[in-house]
This record gives sequence, C-alpha cells and structure tokens, in this order.
Amino acid sequence: MSAADPSTAENELFLFAEQDPNSAEYWSDEHFGSAFKSECPPDKKVKVENLFSFKRQRGDLLFSGLLLVLAMFFLAFFWTETGWEKRKLPDEFGTYLLHQLGMIDVEGRVTRFGRILKQSWIAPMLCLLVFVPAAAWNMRNSVVAHHWRKRFHLPTKLNYELEQWARALEFVAYFIAYTLIVPILGYLVSTVLFGQFLTWRLGYRTKKWIGISLLSSTAIVLVFRTLLQIKTPVSIWLYDQLPVAIKSFMLSYF
Repeated sequence: MSAADPSTAENELFLFAEQDPNSAEYWSDEHFGSAFKSECPPDKKVKVENLFSFKRQRGDLLFSGLLLVLAMFFLAFFWTETGWEKRKLPDEFGTYLLHQLGMIDVEGRVTRFGRILKQSWIAPMLCLLVFVPAAAWNMRNSVVAHHWRKRFHLPTKLNYELEQWARALEFVAYFIAYTLIVPILGYLVSTVLFGQFLTWRLGYRTKKWIGISLLSSTAIVLVFRTLLQIKTPVSIWLYDQLPVAIKSFMLSYF
C-alpha cells in the first residue's frame, strides 16, 4: 500500500484556500499588498478531482441570502399563482388525497396515480419542496462558514466576487450591440468585425490570431448563412446602398 502524499495531507489541514500556501488566494494582494507583481501567468492546469469540488468564497453569504429570498418569494406566491388560494378543499381531505394518489377506492372507482400529476400546481409544489429546504440549509452552512472566516481573520468582503459577476455584463453588452448592428451592416460584416474585436479584447493581438479570427468568422458566416440559410433581417441598411443585383446576392447568401 503506497504512502499518502505529504503535500495532500498538509493541504487538508487548511479550512479555506486562503490559508493554503499552495493556493493562489494565499498569495493575493489582500494578504501581501500590491507591492509584488508576478509576470508569470497563473497555473491553468485542472485536476480531475477538482472538477466537482465546492468551496465557499467571500461572496457566498450574500448569494446564499439572495437565493433564500428568491425561494421565499416563490413560496409566498405559490398559493395565488397556482390557484390554491381560491381552491375549495373537501371536508375529508386525507381521503381525497389518498384517492388522488390512487391508494384507495372511493365509491368503487379507482383513480390512477398519474391523475394528480396532470394538475397545474403539482410541479411547482414539488420544486418548492426541494428548493426551499435546500436554500435554507445552504444559508445555514454559509453563515457557519462566514463565522469561521471571521474567526481566522480571513477576508469577508464581497468586492472581488461582485467584480467577477459584473465583468460578465460586459460581454452581455457586446451581444446586445451585435444584435443591433446586424440589421445595419449585415450578418457578414457584423460577424467579422465582432470576431476581430473580441479576439483583440481577450488579449490575442498578434497577426496570427487576427488571421485565425478572420478565417473563423468567415467560416461561421459561410456555414450558418450561406449553407444552412439561417434567416437574418430582410432590410439591411448597408445592402440597400448596393446595386440591385449585388443586393439580392448579399441578402441571399450573406
């Protein structure tokens, strides 16, 4: 039997990643300030055992609270949105429920179990039976983890997590701009322009990557518009400026 890896055993002693000297969080600016800036890119290797790992970070308490509020919101409006508020239940509710589940006979009639599943309120109820307890339990564990972080003087501010979530909005704005510019410049020009811009924005700014981006964007247009004939806006401002023959060709294939 092989001996355990000493580095693995050592890492298990740390409750949070910020305590582990082998982690990137340990060497962040919050621990050592911004005086030292490494020019080495961070390690991009992903281990198989880390694919399904779960760690509570600094912003976990806020997002766990928002998730619990969302669960309570759905629970509060369940009665009005599913019709249960105006629903008149029978006097012998237990017998009615067992009959709906197909567990007993009423007046010689047997009801199949699938009958209750066809009612509109059953699916939201089953979702809430899972969502509400899970959100409450997750909030409880998040509070415990938050107190542990404060006890060991680990950072609890939410700035970093909120910045990461806000950064994604930049690319949402790019997608909206792309959909707005297609009716103006057409699918071909818009795709090539945004392909070049996003490649530059992600840091691939050499001639090699610019050429790859140009070829990729053109190939996307040829596959989706020329071959598959995916529909695009009929009226395109740039194509309207072209002669009639070229305009028809561009509208048909590009």
